[in-house]
Amino acid sequence: MTLKLELTVDGSSPGGLQNGAKEIARHIRPEWNQDKLKFKVYTDGITNQLIGVWHDDKNTQLLVRVYGSMTEMFIDRDTEKSTFEVLNKAGCGPQLYATFENGLSYGFTEGIPVTPELVVREPIWKSVSQEMATYHKVKKGDLEHPILFRKLRSFLNITPSRFNDINKQKRIDECGYDKSLLIKETDELESCLTGLGCPVVFSHNDILLGNIIWNESTQKVGFIDYEYGGANYQAYDIGNHFNEFAGVDEVDYSRYPCPDFQRQWLRSYLSHYQEIPQEQVLDIDVEVWYVWVNKFALASHVFWGTWAMIQAYYSSIDFDFIGYGITRLNEYFKRKNQFLNL
Repeated sequence: MTLKLELTVDGSSPGGLQNGAKEIARHIRPEWNQDKLKFKVYTDGITNQLIGVWHDDKNTQLLVRVYGSMTEMFIDRDTEKSTFEVLNKAGCGPQLYATFENGLSYGFTEGIPVTPELVVREPIWKSVSQEMATYHKVKKGDLEHPILFRKLRSFLNITPSRFNDINKQKRIDECGYDKSLLIKETDELESCLTGLGCPVVFSHNDILLGNIIWNESTQKVGFIDYEYGGANYQAYDIGNHFNEFAGVDEVDYSRYPCPDFQRQWLRSYLSHYQEIPQEQVLDIDVEVWYVWVNKFALASHVFWGTWAMIQAYYSSIDFDFIGYGITRLNEYFKRKNQFLNL
């Protein structure tokens, strides 16, 4: 049973995070000696703050995630909690131990976060393709109505028309990626993509490399962080993942997977999803999915480009959200005609 704790964790400093994690561990693991706890602050997140706490064995640590400022404006936290529970029952995710006023605590997924160098190694990318296929067979929520464009339009509703910060606004003015342009591109993409006939499934929707944990001993991956999980176009999850080969801190879109790699990946994915040997996966199916995935990769760029503009306005996390958003939208316009013409 998930505990509901009436406390708020100060995520503004490592000390506040540590004190909060210690208090949460006291409720979840009362048998742990409070004077012998160990902590690790994870800094990869650009939406939330994350800290691990453990007693003797690091692999039994509790993770404590503190929500970023104003993230409740675009993330449904109740849905995230139910996603945790459904995925855990399906064997796809860690146990959710507790929720608190501004975050939650859950089990540790043993392994290391995947990097741009690791994600192209065959054992890893094959495991990712199989794990994603497993996710896509989970039955959760309304699978008739994909969230992609509804969520994107909810983002656009809170996207600032102008930034109060003069320097941020200057950067927007220089590239021309203002709110009106984002709305125009969203309208065009919705018109182009919704008629493709792509299936709708339960999707993770945020399989960036830092959300993939590789366990060397089991030769398997696990996905973490389900904030954006929900029904979506099946190809979107894959296209979004391919975009994330570029990385986050040092984005390099030359790492976007080439057509041959994508086809290998898709054959592995379809084999696992359809529960047939790879040699029985039809070439025509691989080609259809190749087209779908690259078209939906465009929507991923607009989605996260818009998200970045919101974060640039509201977030207190020290990250160049404006720069990241511009980079995503630059890649969108670079690839737009090529992918839409597939």
